[in-house]
Amino acid sequence: MKASLDKKPARPLTATDLCDRCPAAAVVETVMLQGGSLLWCAHHFAFFQDALNAFGATILVDERCR
Repeated sequence: MKASLDKKPARPLTATDLCDRCPAAAVVETVMLQGGSLLWCAHHFAFFQDALNAFGATILVDERCR
């Protein structure tokens, strides 16, 4: 999966940013080629990572190692 070329993320994720699949805190933000962004907890990102890669998603923010 492509990562954003920016050294700093567009914005840091906050406690109010929740996963789009569950109520857990978001640690990854992706953007799709077709447009739109999605927020992911670590569990759901790992589960959908292959599908996101197949659809050409780009990682904007990755805070899994914070």
